[in-house]
Amino acid sequence: MFKKDLLDKIRSYYDHDDPSHDWSHVIRVTQLCEKLSQGYEVNLRVLIASAYLHDIINIPKNSEHRSKASTLAAQKAKSLLVESDYADNEIEHIAQIILEHSYSANLKASSIESEILQDADKLDAMGAIGVMRWASCGTKMKSKYYHLEDPWAKDRSLDDKSYSLDHFERKLLKLNDRLNTEAGKEEGRRRLDFFHSFLTQLKTEI
Repeated sequence: MFKKDLLDKIRSYYDHDDPSHDWSHVIRVTQLCEKLSQGYEVNLRVLIASAYLHDIINIPKNSEHRSKASTLAAQKAKSLLVESDYADNEIEHIAQIILEHSYSANLKASSIESEILQDADKLDAMGAIGVMRWASCGTKMKSKYYHLEDPWAKDRSLDDKSYSLDHFERKLLKLNDRLNTEAGKEEGRRRLDFFHSFLTQLKTEI
């Protein structure tokens, strides 16, 4: 589907020190896209390209420019694909899917391909791999694991930039409610159950 030189070029953009958004994340999201697309009439060629390219511009989560990441990624994707065998309308579709995948942008998916990428990207933030990514993101942001006196934010406002544990209540436990496809929701429930098990165990330890 992708020529090796183009795939190698794309992969080089993910060679950075953020393990939560590296090439392994892209591979997992791509595999989830393939799995979730079963039973739907999708343009797999467009969907897979979108998965490979969706995080090609990585801006740290604590950066003031973080909200621009999906827009910049969509623009970069178009520039990389312009000399490929993708047609102009396919490139525009890919760029739109990438633009819409962002959780923070909260854009409604305009196609089934966009729905699937949104689901795949959210699912990779859930379950066991979600816990690994959550921990590495917090470390990258230099956040403390939790507020020492009030770890579960019973008497304070959530602050997931300062305390990693707050990110569960702020975002991670809500991801399942924003999934689009039935297959995505089914997998999301399994991964959400893992989150609850993890947090239940954590409550016995801190």
